[in-house]
Parts: sequence; structure tokens; C-alpha cells
Amino acid sequence: MPYALYYATTPPPADLTTHEAATRLVPVHFTTVKDAIHAAALVLRGGQHVWLIEGPGVRYASKEIEERCRPLLELFSRKL
Repeated sequence: MPYALYYATTPPPADLTTHEAATRLVPVHFTTVKDAIHAAALVLRGGQHVWLIEGPGVRYASKEIEERCRPLLELFSRKL
């Protein structure tokens, strides 16, 4: 499972350019980046903070993850 999602109950530090801050967290692994983004949307919906998604050719910081999760979060918030 090559894609790792890092999240916590606290916001990420300002500088996640090094892997050091994320190594204190336990990653949740996914087979595809799409699955990792879906899980990140659930994390955000639950009120926690996404820090990082990384894997082969992918390194998304929190702001980019939030942007990629926006369509899913809007779908979750629709009134039926």
C-alpha cells in the first residue's frame, strides 16, 4: 500500500517540507491516492486535521488535500 495519509487532532506545523514532523504520526496506508483522498475527506468531516498524503509521485500538503476533498465534502453536506 504505497500511499500514506497523516492526520491528527491538531493542525499541521507550518513547515512540512521535511518528513520529520509527520514521522511522529502513524500513517494510514491506502492502495490508491483516490482512496487516501476519500479517507482524508472523512477525517476532515470528523473535525480532525489532515497533514500530508504521500506516495509514488505524490506529496500533498494540508491545503492541497483540503482543496481535493472539497467536492466530496460538498457531496456529504447536501440535503436530501
